[in-house]
Amino acid sequence: MKTITLHDLIIKLKNKKIRLGPDPKATVSLYSALGLLPPPNIKAGPDSNLQPEISYPLDTIDKIIEIEQLKSKGLDLEEIRDSYALDYVSDYINDILATKDKAKLKQLAQLLAQDSGQLSSVLEAPLIKVIETNSPKELSKLLSRFAGQSFYSLLESNKSLEEYNVNEAKKSLFRSLFYLSVVCLKLARKSKDKALEDSAFETYDKMVVGPIEKATKKVQEEFRNSLNNYMKTRKSSP
Repeated sequence: MKTITLHDLIIKLKNKKIRLGPDPKATVSLYSALGLLPPPNIKAGPDSNLQPEISYPLDTIDKIIEIEQLKSKGLDLEEIRDSYALDYVSDYINDILATKDKAKLKQLAQLLAQDSGQLSSVLEAPLIKVIETNSPKELSKLLSRFAGQSFYSLLESNKSLEEYNVNEAKKSLFRSLFYLSVVCLKLARKSKDKALEDSAFETYDKMVVGPIEKATKKVQEEFRNSLNNYMKTRKSSP
């Protein structure tokens, strides 16, 4: 794997007009500590009086540029760390837009304009579909599909981790947890295993619903701001 020293990394970013504040080294270190960047490789110098050489994978340059672009869009570091959920919400909305179904598009526009949890509920539709399915044949198909999706998402997460693509790994792990927790919840209710049901629900609530709700609020806020700015532009135009 090609690497770049911290010193050269900062120079490269400076040449690309990427500003990392008054202490760029501390900023890079913070991003790494938050898991947005891989941990540095620290190599002791031949002389104990010399500073150790700190290096990162070469693609850290692109990762930092991406972080700064997300910050410029109004995301704080916590939101950037959890941007896998934003990707999930955005992908879901883009899927609806791609259908060109006027009724669905109208419903989406209404949900985005509202300040409510209805959009979050729509995003959780796969859970409702599985939980409310009573047909044994249909349920078997759904559970098999969800278990398969969970497994393949877990493999994708592992591959991304090997490449130290943290955000992609989180996004894949998020999908895996989404599907697996739904499967466990349905199986627990069917077998009346209260301990498994509680565990599955807690996992789903904290690790799936929570990020979706936060991301949805962000998406709705951006939509409303864009809509308000558009309306102001129309009013001010002759």
